[in-house]
Amino acid sequence: MKVMESETYLNVSVPQLKDELRRRGATTRGRKADLIERLRAYDRNKDFQNEPVIIPEPLEVDWPTRGFQQLQVVHREEIPEICIEQIDMYFVHRLAGDKQSTGDVKAIEKGRLLLESDRVLATSYLMQGNALFFTGIVGAAMKTRVTYNFKLKLDKNSGDIVNSHCECPAGRGPHGTCKHLAAVALLLLTFAEGKGLYIKRSCTENLQTFHKPKHSYSGSPVKAENLSRKRKLNDDFFDDPRPMHLRNLASYPDRVRNMVINYCSGTSENLTYRYLIERADIQTAVNDHDYLERPFTEYWVQQAVEVTTEKVIAIEEKTRGQASSKDWFKERSWRITASRFGDICLATDRRNKQKLCHSIYQPSAALFRCEALVHGRTYEARAIRCFEKETGMNVQRCGFFVDKDRPYLGASPDGLVGRETLIEQDQVAD
Repeated sequence: MKVMESETYLNVSVPQLKDELRRRGATTRGRKADLIERLRAYDRNKDFQNEPVIIPEPLEVDWPTRGFQQLQVVHREEIPEICIEQIDMYFVHRLAGDKQSTGDVKAIEKGRLLLESDRVLATSYLMQGNALFFTGIVGAAMKTRVTYNFKLKLDKNSGDIVNSHCECPAGRGPHGTCKHLAAVALLLLTFAEGKGLYIKRSCTENLQTFHKPKHSYSGSPVKAENLSRKRKLNDDFFDDPRPMHLRNLASYPDRVRNMVINYCSGTSENLTYRYLIERADIQTAVNDHDYLERPFTEYWVQQAVEVTTEKVIAIEEKTRGQASSKDWFKERSWRITASRFGDICLATDRRNKQKLCHSIYQPSAALFRCEALVHGRTYEARAIRCFEKETGMNVQRCGFFVDKDRPYLGASPDGLVGRETLIEQDQVAD
């Protein structure tokens, strides 16, 4: 039966209406008015079926099969400049043809561990036009006899990762983001920076030395009792050296407790012994000091943000990695930056002040993955390099600057040109 029009349902007999409902997989119970209403509902909702998902055709990558040569130190000049932001953003947000977001942040850390443990066994490369192809073998992390073959394609001019593929389940191409591919990307990064080629050498590349002792010794072994000692082992060797009136004092545990607390608070060290001490009740301490001009907790905040000239310089030096530095997030959480001026200045009485302070002190991870920040971290290093080539000026990387007179204010420029000029990379609208 052909599909009926909703306007002709009134002129159709009940058996024909039931046949149409059976064809659509609907129930046939009820009077004729119920059957017509049911058919019209199916027409409005397209038979209650989801829209078909159109899967795009997979991107075919023409991986070359011949012409590769082993990657060596002499090939460093042919490798383009690569920055960690390009690798980071490829594993966090793919910039290739699919434009799909990913979350393989852990793959970069695991890939760094694979690189440090000499799991990259072999790497070969081939140059074709404006593309560089890499292939080789990476060992598995937890198994010594399991290896994976990888393929990697780089843009020769920009150094961006175009395509990648690995034999492991997480690295299937054409845009794989597994830890094995991350290890290869970090290998190319260190190689382009001139730090060496961290590929594991095979057993036949090194001269055999297993039959040669590390240290030669011609004398006879010395017995343990004949070893020289500065002090003889007497019966009182392990006795308590303190006088009798200083032993087993009732105040000794309190003295140790005060020493541990003062040391941890002054040095920010994390001693295990401090977890045996009972936690302090902050709310009770605040209520006990109600005679102060300001709340007791504000004195803690003021003490945390106060800086000196030496501390301002130290904070800027240890936060030069910015988003890749843990100290950058720590120092930034105590202070107001330009990105939060609008939220603070436009806050009204209806705004939840507690949530606003919480968003400043502990921003969500999604905030640092927005489109603007992803674009900035991806193209910032490339834009700075282009600026240096066009102007001939040297841009110095910088960290987090804190205002000495107003320590609650801070800023993180993209770079410095001299002592009084800063540079800021921004996206221009089309």
